[in-house]
Amino acid sequence: MARRFLRQKFGSPGLVAALGVLALIGTLGLARRGANGFSIANWAIFVLAAGSVSRDVSSGALQMILSRPIRRTQYLFGRYVGILVAFALFLAFTSLLAFVVVHLGAPGAAAEVSPARLARLAGETFLSGAFPAAILLFFSTFLPGIADLLGLLILYIVLRLPAASGSALARAAEAARENILPDVSWSEAWTGRGAALAAAGRWVFALTVYLALATVVFSRRELPYGND
Repeated sequence: MARRFLRQKFGSPGLVAALGVLALIGTLGLARRGANGFSIANWAIFVLAAGSVSRDVSSGALQMILSRPIRRTQYLFGRYVGILVAFALFLAFTSLLAFVVVHLGAPGAAAEVSPARLARLAGETFLSGAFPAAILLFFSTFLPGIADLLGLLILYIVLRLPAASGSALARAAEAARENILPDVSWSEAWTGRGAALAAAGRWVFALTVYLALATVVFSRRELPYGND
């Protein structure tokens, strides 16, 4: 399932072109703004994960796949692993491109784009991307097309709506954000700081919950035959 996902994604010229543009922008950002320029690479996860399940459902491909001796959980987690592998390949390519371009064209920024620095940035970006990928996978199990992106956007907006400071609503919203959309500073988590480690623990728990919910919804869903 992971290999099939990779063939689907990297077999699409449009998607490869979009990833190439993001890699180039990330490279130029690293050359101009140092480590802060690598943040654009986070957008690749949305390109890769959007419609990861729903497109197979609407095209009828999923029904054909599941007619084989393949469990739904194998399909579902195969898609998630495929997303992560594709994202890792994108980050590896972007890091290599940045290393070559910066060392050839902007030697003054070489310290910011050392192999160790790039590896750390790529690792942090990978972990940051794994979380929205799990949320998109969950929404994709029951929302059509790329409506999973809309679901993710609404989730972020709702949990970040302002509330009166000190009110019960504000405290509830803060608790929801910390547990549903935990914000982890991975650079601090690597150093073992208490607050960052606690946030990383909430991140692991929330990621597990989203994947578990995706499994439950997808396992119980009745699939239509043919195009929606």
